[in-house]
Amino acid sequence: MWLYIVIGIGVLFFLIICFCLAVANFSFDNFKEKRKEALSYRAQSGIFIRDFVDVINERYLDNALQVVRCEEYNDHFSPGRIALSPSILSSNSLASFSTIAHELGHGLQYKKGELSAHWQRKKKNRIFGKFFLPFILIGVVLAVLGLLEILPQYTLYIGIGFFALAFFIFLIACYTKYREIKVEKGASAYGIMFLKDVMTKEEVKICEEFLNSARLTYWGSLFRTMLGWTMLTKKESMFN
Repeated sequence: MWLYIVIGIGVLFFLIICFCLAVANFSFDNFKEKRKEALSYRAQSGIFIRDFVDVINERYLDNALQVVRCEEYNDHFSPGRIALSPSILSSNSLASFSTIAHELGHGLQYKKGELSAHWQRKKKNRIFGKFFLPFILIGVVLAVLGLLEILPQYTLYIGIGFFALAFFIFLIACYTKYREIKVEKGASAYGIMFLKDVMTKEEVKICEEFLNSARLTYWGSLFRTMLGWTMLTKKESMFN
């Protein structure tokens, strides 16, 4: 009986690994497909991108945001500013509206105090991340010296302790990426709320599918961080 239980656990673990690898490797391809689809649709309401930003800025954000230009594919929110690329500002595609709505969602998160804690947590965790490789290297050196009895045997246990610290940092990295997914999900939820003010149900549905595919890339980033050691997926920086 125990043999079947162990085999069942092994099969389940294998299936979970396969699922995570699939998301890690194909989430961005899925995002590109959804983006291409959303780019092909134009907003039928007649509202322009800049007007949409102004409406949401006044209605939800107390006109606290200033619109500035940025490089392509670098659209982002920062306190008091929303940076938008020329292609986004000049388009009325549903992909552009979705992107801007998401960044405006970050603006509402910041206004409500939901974003500052996340930024502070990421800043602190980047400091932890700088110790990951040094702890691994120290652990390897001490463990080898202890095993070869070049140093006292307790050196081996100290090396294992450094490995444990490195593993703890790895867990922090995974948790940080998971929390980032929650933040991005919240921004998209606010963005959908904004879009419902100016778009039809069909348009909102397309935008929602596009934003969901974008969030899936964050899951892909998490799984790449967790499974980079398998060499079956692209490695991901732990605290990017």
